[in-house]
Amino acid sequence: MNKSMEIIKLLNERIDNLLEEHAKIKLEKIALEQKISELIDENDKLERNNQDMILKIDSTLTLIKGNTND
Repeated sequence: MNKSMEIIKLLNERIDNLLEEHAKIKLEKIALEQKISELIDENDKLERNNQDMILKIDSTLTLIKGNTND
């Protein structure tokens, strides 16, 4: 095998390795995007719960304030 054939073989092996690595990284990216989406959904849920809790606290304080003024 001459020198140029060896170089071509080596380059092809490197390309194959890079393609495999690229495929793995793409799958990892998809998994991370799904995790981000799940975390965003969870964060939105927690924000809604916090807002509900603040409204309940505010209503309770208003009710207590109204009862003490009677």
